[in-house]
Amino acid sequence: MKYRLYKMMSNTGLEFLKKLGGMMLLVSMLVGCYDDGVEGDSYYVFEGQTIGDYLDADSRYSEFSVILERAGMKGLMYAYGDYTCFAPTNEAVEHYINSYFPGATLETLPDSAVEAVAKSHLIGAKYMTSDFSTGYLQEPNMYDRRVQVNIDKEFDAALGDSATVYLLNGSARIILANDTVSNGVVHTVDHVLEQSSYVLPDYMESLCENQGFTLFMEALKQTHLTDSMLKEADESPEMLSKLARFASDYTATGQKVPSARKFGYTVFVEKDDVFKNIYDPQNMGKPVYTGDLVSDMRSLFNYAKSIYDKVYPEDAGLYDGDYTHPKNPLNRFMAYHIMDRNAGYSDLVVTTNDWSVEEGGNITEYYETMAGTLIRLEKVVPGERIYLNRCVDSRRPSNYMEGIEVSSSGGSSTVNGNFQFIGGVLSYNENVTTMLRTERIRIDTGSLLPELTNNNIRFDPDETMAGWYCPDGYFDDVYYDNQTICYYSRWPQGQDAGHSDLANFKTDNMKFNGEYDVTLRLPAVPAGPYEIRIGYEANGLMSITQIYFGYDRDNMTPTGIPLDMNMVGSDPKVGMIQDAGLFDDINMDPIYNTGGQTTITENDKAMRNLGYMKGPYAMYRVNADRVSKGARITNNWWYLRHIVTTQELNEKPFYLRFRKVDERSNRILNIDFVEIVPRSVYNGATLEDRN
Repeated sequence: MKYRLYKMMSNTGLEFLKKLGGMMLLVSMLVGCYDDGVEGDSYYVFEGQTIGDYLDADSRYSEFSVILERAGMKGLMYAYGDYTCFAPTNEAVEHYINSYFPGATLETLPDSAVEAVAKSHLIGAKYMTSDFSTGYLQEPNMYDRRVQVNIDKEFDAALGDSATVYLLNGSARIILANDTVSNGVVHTVDHVLEQSSYVLPDYMESLCENQGFTLFMEALKQTHLTDSMLKEADESPEMLSKLARFASDYTATGQKVPSARKFGYTVFVEKDDVFKNIYDPQNMGKPVYTGDLVSDMRSLFNYAKSIYDKVYPEDAGLYDGDYTHPKNPLNRFMAYHIMDRNAGYSDLVVTTNDWSVEEGGNITEYYETMAGTLIRLEKVVPGERIYLNRCVDSRRPSNYMEGIEVSSSGGSSTVNGNFQFIGGVLSYNENVTTMLRTERIRIDTGSLLPELTNNNIRFDPDETMAGWYCPDGYFDDVYYDNQTICYYSRWPQGQDAGHSDLANFKTDNMKFNGEYDVTLRLPAVPAGPYEIRIGYEANGLMSITQIYFGYDRDNMTPTGIPLDMNMVGSDPKVGMIQDAGLFDDINMDPIYNTGGQTTITENDKAMRNLGYMKGPYAMYRVNADRVSKGARITNNWWYLRHIVTTQELNEKPFYLRFRKVDERSNRILNIDFVEIVPRSVYNGATLEDRN
């Protein structure tokens, strides 16, 4: 065990030792420290002290203490609870005042700035550095912003080794970490955590020259896509009234209701240096970026036109003169970089320790962009690096794409979104459409609905089993009336693994109760024949529902007879035989070679003929230790996929409607995920994998 006091023991801690005296106390305190395996981190416990006491005892925080007093927040720092305090030094506060309020003093600093600084440095949850990962901390600070974390390594000459560096909001570095007090933890930072009150496009414009993405910013402005990223929250009297009523009705029973309906955006940004490496197809000697924005804008348009005229030949040349038209090539190019969700780096691809799907060892998400087309995100393991539109699949070698890596550092966030830098040029090109036409697209309902991300519901930081109840009108892409009870559930990591009925893709689920009539909007996919499926829990609490398909949600067609979601896999109308009772003819798992005369392939085909499929093979339950893998969902009677319909899809959004036809009350509709599966996968020359 190593004990490192270098840069980590605060003056408060040293004075505490001096006052109490004696080497025995020093030894005792050292024994109480521990090394979490992260270079540069040590932990110190200040027994009996609160955060308020800690700040009072050290003069380096005197200016921050004054700010807390002025903001009316200092008293909270003496109170019982679990808080994280990012404490800026006096030098950090003075630098902030001199930079943004020249001539002002601590006493004359505007009240609005005092409140912003005070609340930006306090979180109502305890975060040690061992809890950090690159991206956002899940719990927002008291200024209602999420703190962005970048983690890196750098060589420290004093240590003679590499040390972990934690950078918050792009500029504030933790210089003393993990000083634990009775009501939380204090991390000392060398800059004030700046929280912009700008909306995202204005914030990006303020940074584009300094951070080197001037051409991208100019294209955003000339396409007027900046106007599409201005909303912050739905503050209509109707929505506020509904949320207040729901809070009154549900929180008293231990359920949860979002406090607001926030909007958010994520923008993937190419720096100017990236555009230096591609060339104007109308002038191959000219890089797209030269520094002459007038000329470079035309080159970027020419580059976009060379891509989108091939993807949309019917529109070629029709909208070239109007960058603001959604079918203009440059507009399509830029809109493909924008998602309507405020998702930090760590939120882009959701992984869990409970039930996971591991497609080829990697984790995928599909999102609709502002262009109305899908973008595929993949977290590559090991390494957990995130790529856009990556296709590295031995079954499709002709469509190989390395993908575009999303930088885990850089970028920044503001009141209604964030931007993240990418390492290559992103577009919805012919290779991307080919990829989407040749793979199973599985969209988790948690990732389908941006409101779950924008309002910090999907990541549910309090980790309780309580559902999130949302009134009608809360979601843009789910339609239901006030006779329908809609709630979102996420299972915490500590939940008992013995509950087989809680097995869900990415550990979450959308559910609807009451006399429900629910319509779900699904994103456009490249035109072609597809099979549409849903994954769901099957048990005696579920309902009988009639499902409809259509492009006009007011005029939809039934897809067949009503689906009885009570029926489990063992029901003859489903026809499931667990793999342990089958002969394994596809060599996926040797332990199943012991069973039966019927093959796995034969039973899968028999179930398909009845309109059903087993749950994904690569989706696991966990064992009681919460780490090792247990039973596959494939062998779970209570989890099924239903083949809803087979359709020739146009490249536009479509709808699925679910109407309760069950006469019993208190029956549940649950939708875990939707699969949109091209014919080349479900009926191709190669048998579809069971993942």
